[in-house]
Amino acid sequence: MAVDPELRRAVEAMEPAELDDLQALIGVRRKGFGVAGERGRVRQFPAARAWTLRDAVIWSLATLLLFFAVDGLVFHSGWYMSYLEPNSSAGQLESQIFWLRHEPEKTETAVFGDSRIGEGFSARAARAATGDTVEFRNMGVAGSTPRVWYYLLRDADPERKRFSTVVFGIDHYADVDGEDQANRIGDLNYVVGRLRLSDCPEFALSFHSEFRSRVLAGCILRGIPLRDDLHALLEKPSLRFSAAKDWRNKGHGYLDGYSGKPEDVAGLTVDYAARKISYPPGLKDWQRDTVRGTLLPDPVPQLGILRDYRRKWLGKIADFYAGSKTRVVFLELPRGPLPPMESGVPAYVMNELRRRPNVVVLPAETFHELERPDLFADGLHLNHAGRPLFSEKLARALTTGAGAR
Repeated sequence: MAVDPELRRAVEAMEPAELDDLQALIGVRRKGFGVAGERGRVRQFPAARAWTLRDAVIWSLATLLLFFAVDGLVFHSGWYMSYLEPNSSAGQLESQIFWLRHEPEKTETAVFGDSRIGEGFSARAARAATGDTVEFRNMGVAGSTPRVWYYLLRDADPERKRFSTVVFGIDHYADVDGEDQANRIGDLNYVVGRLRLSDCPEFALSFHSEFRSRVLAGCILRGIPLRDDLHALLEKPSLRFSAAKDWRNKGHGYLDGYSGKPEDVAGLTVDYAARKISYPPGLKDWQRDTVRGTLLPDPVPQLGILRDYRRKWLGKIADFYAGSKTRVVFLELPRGPLPPMESGVPAYVMNELRRRPNVVVLPAETFHELERPDLFADGLHLNHAGRPLFSEKLARALTTGAGAR
């Protein structure tokens, strides 16, 4: 390294004693960092030790173990699940489990499904239609899918004797491909509190490859899918604790007394050949969007994706009750405010399931007479007028004819 000429001349002009002091100072600086101490002496501090690969591995493992410990303490202990946002995906599902475990046990017919069951089925009306001889329970969870129903059912009835009948509302029997339900990563948010570590490999593999690592991480570390819920809780903890407590104590009663949506789509017409819908005046965007999505969905290639998905998850539901006394019933929900175009795709899975001894598949046309605009609030959900009609008709179907088997 080149030496500054002025520095060289200054050193050459030093006396021998001054050169000795400079050499001693340089030696001190080479051994470590220091600061001036008493009487001009230098107090030394040891130089920072270089990190080794072993140090890095140890600290990485310690950090990871701490992360697992905190995640397990908060999210796997069961405490946090009692304080989820009631209207969240996981909150809806965990509420159903909580009520079952904290209410007096009685033999019931449980009706599972998504928001179409939540909005369209009244346990109170169904019970009254049987002369109060059959107890019904609405297990509808908005946005849920057959994959979600399986894990909900497994923990709702672990001994396979809580329900006399379990009913599942299917949007249509035909295995028509539309949304790829196998890749609905949102399913993780519903069942995050129900998944055991032993479930994680199968659950992750049920998604397509591009989502598997993300789903596996969320299955093992629940804090990942629950982080938004945790942030909301930390922002207003007292409000969340109060809302969660009220929902746990009274939520089932709120649902049992719900009478349905007041809206309707009366006056709706559709020209399937021209792919044109005539909407009645005053409809809101959410009504129009669901009507179009139900009656005139965008065409997609038919690759058997829904068939394979249903075969797996509806098959697992039927397998769960195989050999038990519980009936498994599948029904085709009212498909929309007007009868949709027939797809021509066979109902492969329903035809397979109906051959099982513990399974009943109600005739597809059972609820077709309810496909009227005045009974629907939008393109998917029955309204306050359609809700009791569907509930009473379902109760009668389960107690007479093929449904009573």
